[in-house]
Amino acid sequence: MKKILCPVDFSKTSNKAAEYAAQIAQRTQASLTLLHVLHLPLMDTTESALMASQVLDEQRRVSSDKLHGLTLHLQNTFSNTGGPTFMMDTRVQEAFLSDAVERLVKEEGFDFIVIGTTGGGNTLEEIMIGSNTESVISQVKCPVLAIPSNASFPDIHRIVYASDYQPEDSKALGQVISLATVFQAEVEVVHVTKKPGSAEAQQAQAFLQKVSADLGGFPVSFQEVVHEEEEDGLKEYLSRTQSNMLAILKKRRNFFRDLFGMSLAEKLTYQTKLPLLVLHADA
Repeated sequence: MKKILCPVDFSKTSNKAAEYAAQIAQRTQASLTLLHVLHLPLMDTTESALMASQVLDEQRRVSSDKLHGLTLHLQNTFSNTGGPTFMMDTRVQEAFLSDAVERLVKEEGFDFIVIGTTGGGNTLEEIMIGSNTESVISQVKCPVLAIPSNASFPDIHRIVYASDYQPEDSKALGQVISLATVFQAEVEVVHVTKKPGSAEAQQAQAFLQKVSADLGGFPVSFQEVVHEEEEDGLKEYLSRTQSNMLAILKKRRNFFRDLFGMSLAEKLTYQTKLPLLVLHADA
């Protein structure tokens, strides 16, 4: 992890995400870039276009001032922790969020994204923030850490990786362990099944052996949860074990709807108090 990108809109939710991003940047000595995007509707007359340009210039000025203020807040907050300093810069771009993030990842090599998400809400703002986060996760082939608005201050001590014992999980677990090492956190692999059986037990044993060989001795615990509904079983386990983060592997375009069957604003956070780390099988 060398370059972290954190889109912000200056809401409490995105400011919380920026704090998470700064904490990770400080611990990994990665650089952190705060990104704010602007976009206006197309105008059909010269006069309207001129007015839009003036509005955009003003938005750019205001956004730059707010980014400067947020940068100062993060610098003051994390310089007082006694940890090492880290590089931080800001960007203001005119684009749709997912397009801007995708371009920066491809052109400038950002390898980790931290973004705020409200999860399960009904207001237009909550739905749009959820929609923006979903579009980034769906469009950009880069690890994304989605931070819900009510997440506690960064103090990660247990990360749960939801697995279905597929070969791609081994590589994804390596990425989870990289983050866990930063926070000195435990990693648990959790598999939810409707009923345990001998065939699944054999699959689990083969997966266990492969993971143990691939991960170089990092201690990982494995838990099997029996529940009729995968999402409910996982949710109950996360609540019962006081986990701090859920990590999942996105393997297909309709992954969230297929796995969780949730609405747009809900499906990203799943457990609204927990940060959600989304990894990509085809990244």
